[in-house]
Amino acid sequence: MSDYDFGITLEEFSDGLSPLAHLDSNTYLGSKGQASSMRADVISDPNFIQQSPALADLTNGDQDGEVDELIRFILDKPTASDTTFGIGTTKLFKLSSTAATSGGAPSWPQTVTDMTEGESVIRLKANLYGFFNTAAGGDILKMPLATEVIDPDWGSTTDAALEDSLHPVAAKEDIMVFGNGRYVGVYVEGSATLDVQKLDFGEGAEVADIVYNANVWYIAVNYGEGRRGQIYLYDGSAVSNVLSDEAGLGSQKIGFLYVHNGIVYVAYQDNSSGAFAIGWMSGRQLKPLRYFVGTLPDHRQKTLYKNTVIFVSDEDIFSCGAPVEQLPIQISTLADAGYATVGGLAAPFGTPMVASTDGGSNYRLAKFSGLSTDSNWKSVFLDVTDGRKLGKVTCVIVTTKTLGASARVDLSLEGNQGAEESSSFSITGTGLTREVLKSIDLPAVEDVRVVLDFENGHASNACPVRKIELLGNFVNR
Repeated sequence: MSDYDFGITLEEFSDGLSPLAHLDSNTYLGSKGQASSMRADVISDPNFIQQSPALADLTNGDQDGEVDELIRFILDKPTASDTTFGIGTTKLFKLSSTAATSGGAPSWPQTVTDMTEGESVIRLKANLYGFFNTAAGGDILKMPLATEVIDPDWGSTTDAALEDSLHPVAAKEDIMVFGNGRYVGVYVEGSATLDVQKLDFGEGAEVADIVYNANVWYIAVNYGEGRRGQIYLYDGSAVSNVLSDEAGLGSQKIGFLYVHNGIVYVAYQDNSSGAFAIGWMSGRQLKPLRYFVGTLPDHRQKTLYKNTVIFVSDEDIFSCGAPVEQLPIQISTLADAGYATVGGLAAPFGTPMVASTDGGSNYRLAKFSGLSTDSNWKSVFLDVTDGRKLGKVTCVIVTTKTLGASARVDLSLEGNQGAEESSSFSITGTGLTREVLKSIDLPAVEDVRVVLDFENGHASNACPVRKIELLGNFVNR
């Protein structure tokens, strides 16, 4: 006969956050692999929970180097094998996979005349275009990639000053389509004509983002204080003044659009739930996938990592998607984004890089590197009652990968919706693959959850957890 009345196994951690984690951090709903709250990596190796990626500043990547202002947007597609560009509040930055370029001819970073707020950067054929706001409106810079000499008022000289607004931009071959407040502008490379008001969405409108997919431009527009969101479809040739189709979101504010594998993803504010959501376009319908809390990311704060869409929310970087096609869609809090105010997020060289500032004199441009000890994971609460009887956990078995030197995670249990807490146990030891924990001092409870804390972990030797088994007995109330 078994010494235990019940056994609960926690595994399949690639399921990410519970469906109700955005509403209740003490939720019961979810699989035994889902979290009620977390900041951990469940996509790099979907068999395991492991520490989040840490951030390492690029060379010259802070205020003591060349990054002395917030880089607001990072071009997600390199212009050469190890070159991309970012735009800040007053400067254009040249970036490699390891450094913010310093010096050279012309000398980097380059100050852009009249720029007060960079919004986006795009490559079109042999030129780079940068969209930004000024004290009096907005403008577009043009820079031939061969000479790297900036023409800071190319936009207003060629046509007219832009609005002071968001300026998302997307390109297809030799056409770029960009947001300009209530308008959408169009430019064809080599043409003498720049039209900054090709489409007009009316008073109170603001274009939030633009992407190109399957010979159609998708244009996300927000309207006024009611924050009604609309996604318009526009012919790929961008010559007409007539829209092809539209999909209404109701009273929702759109953050960004992102195309991956032929699917258009949408981040938006869901007023009905009091949280934010990421969904996908299916014809004229927007179908929600997963929900999250924090802040609504915009056109500057999205990229692809390990086959999932990652994006900024508050001070965190979230992941949504399936790292392997056969796995279910997940959403998870993947990593810390750096300082409290986050700018651009991109992965032009495969590894995400993110810009941030503390709002004072500190700035950074950092990329994923190593392991963060600021990582944690909490399971959903699990019922351990049997009629009138409560559950007493007496043994916990933790299965890991073979641990390296100083790899460690600390485990504790919480019960009765967090009112009771056990002592902490350290899972550590070179060569360890399985730890059996006894003398659990959590009293008999109605429910229990597992808490993993990597605060005492190692910066390079991970402690990946594959399975956690809870064994216990029922106790009369």
